[in-house]
Amino acid sequence: MGDLDFGILEPWIQDDRITDINYNSKQCWVDHLDKGRYPIEPFDAHEFMSALAFKISNFVNLPFNINAPILEAETRNLRISLLHQSVCRSGLSLSIRKTPATLRLNDQLLKGYAPVWVGEFLREAVKARANILVSGLPGSGKTELVKYLMNSIPSVERVITIEDTLELRYGDIHPHKDHVSIKVSDRFDYEAAIKAALRQRPDWICVSEVRGREVLQLMQSSSTGASVLSTVHAENAVSIPQRLMHMMPDIDLTSQAMLSLIHSAIDVGIHLDVRSTPQGVKRKIKEVIVFSLDEHFQPISQVVYRAGESFPEVTYSQLPVKGRHHAT
Repeated sequence: MGDLDFGILEPWIQDDRITDINYNSKQCWVDHLDKGRYPIEPFDAHEFMSALAFKISNFVNLPFNINAPILEAETRNLRISLLHQSVCRSGLSLSIRKTPATLRLNDQLLKGYAPVWVGEFLREAVKARANILVSGLPGSGKTELVKYLMNSIPSVERVITIEDTLELRYGDIHPHKDHVSIKVSDRFDYEAAIKAALRQRPDWICVSEVRGREVLQLMQSSSTGASVLSTVHAENAVSIPQRLMHMMPDIDLTSQAMLSLIHSAIDVGIHLDVRSTPQGVKRKIKEVIVFSLDEHFQPISQVVYRAGESFPEVTYSQLPVKGRHHAT
């Protein structure tokens, strides 16, 4: 879709600091990394937006009408979602998410997220082959943090990414590292993709987002020696294990045995927070939790860091290692 002309939206499409463009039939909002979220004003190009929707439909050769009211499309740098006015009471809805093959987050920027030692702790956890899940609300920067953490994976370790839309871009960012990219679809779901990945000699399995029953395969993959790095929707890092249980089919949510199993599989949970202020968007690491089991195999959630509270500086190597597949 690189040849598609976005017309009046082109300046915002080309602006690298803008991550999202959202049209609701009355306003057009953009998400800016520095300025926060704001509407384009004035904006009265509604006829153009309707024409753009059908231009996108024609370009990707997919229907978009009363019988096919949802259109999902993607390019190497954009993820596009359209809702037809027949199912959207407010009118046409267009959402554009940018997915560039760049690292927006680096060591210097991470210092604004948390104290320096927290960043060092997380980088060390990756090098130790810890299983890591990142939680947070949409727009909190989960994917960007995962991309940043993946930067610490040694080049000799094989990384398999599993996504429905290309966002992690590991192979593009690190073209000389060993990488296999698997794309899921209606005919090849996450469960099938994870099973296939396990036959490809993975050191890492990185799923863009854990959403449902595939969590079972993901937990099992950690027992084979493959490390896991992914995102998940959860209220905070402490609740990640319970959130995973809710995704599992036919599981007793009060089962201590299953909770212990999850604690033995996942090493680190990270929760991100995002706030829009007049000075721009402020993202931070709100919580870092290390999951383990006590001597009676009961689950333990150790708070390593929580924003606004005082914690002693620690390194990942100072914590008890579970002895499964961690580097020494």
